[in-house]
Amino acid sequence: MQRRPPRIDSQGLSAIKLGASRFAWDDPYYLVLAMSWQAFLGAVLALFIGVNVIFAGLYWAIPGAVGNAKPGSFGDAFFFSVETLATVGYGEMTPAGRYGHTIAAAEIFVGMFLTALVTGAFFARFARPKPRLIFSDSAVIGPYEAGQALMVRVASRRLHAISEVRGRISYLRTFRLPDGGTFRRFFDLKLVRSENPVLSLSWTLIHPIDAESPLHGMSQEQLLAEAPRLLVSITGFDEAISSAINDRHNYRPEDIRMGHMFAHILEDQPDGAIQIDLTRIHDTFEVPPGQAVGFSDS
Repeated sequence: MQRRPPRIDSQGLSAIKLGASRFAWDDPYYLVLAMSWQAFLGAVLALFIGVNVIFAGLYWAIPGAVGNAKPGSFGDAFFFSVETLATVGYGEMTPAGRYGHTIAAAEIFVGMFLTALVTGAFFARFARPKPRLIFSDSAVIGPYEAGQALMVRVASRRLHAISEVRGRISYLRTFRLPDGGTFRRFFDLKLVRSENPVLSLSWTLIHPIDAESPLHGMSQEQLLAEAPRLLVSITGFDEAISSAINDRHNYRPEDIRMGHMFAHILEDQPDGAIQIDLTRIHDTFEVPPGQAVGFSDS
């Protein structure tokens, strides 16, 4: 049976990699970090059961290797293996004879390594910094100053601020070749401001649509026909966890709303504080042609 090549699905960008393995056994650290929590816990459970079954078989193969165990009972051998691997030792069953003590010593040695490896794997997964950024569900194209601009809104779900924030919007365009083939190219969209000293509220990334922009003069129908992708990436330093973070979001053509603006989510409070409503970060409203509308950008 032919194995299906691994598919990569990253925020709407789907690809199939030939010659790559989904489970790279020669790269165990990446494998442990890349798998889901369900798969990781299932793998740990399978490893635990598998090791105990192997050692239980060794105890069970030689009658009398485990003292006080029922003769021929694989269940007693298995649970004795569990107690030995975990160094619990309730005292009812004990290794007997030179063979039993040898297998028990080998299992304790293996158990020390397995405990260290599994503990390290758990720590590595928990220690990975999570960006906890929230991107607007859609990008908008609306009035900006004397022209039009593409806008994307981003904010942090955490209470602490993110410092030294950098934003980038890349435009993935597909070109048709005369021989019928295609090639894809990323264009970096020029932003009004690509750096932010601190992200504590929200930040609207703005790309003015001028004559140099690949979006210049493009209608909604042309946009859907060309089927580009917008890749928004954010990097910064999370002060809460003292670690650099990065996150990205992908927008498909149907996620780009022309003639729309983002709804205001910032409100000044009587005590001088600024309130932000993250539940409305995705809200947009339609702008009539020729009407100038302000926007919130912090």
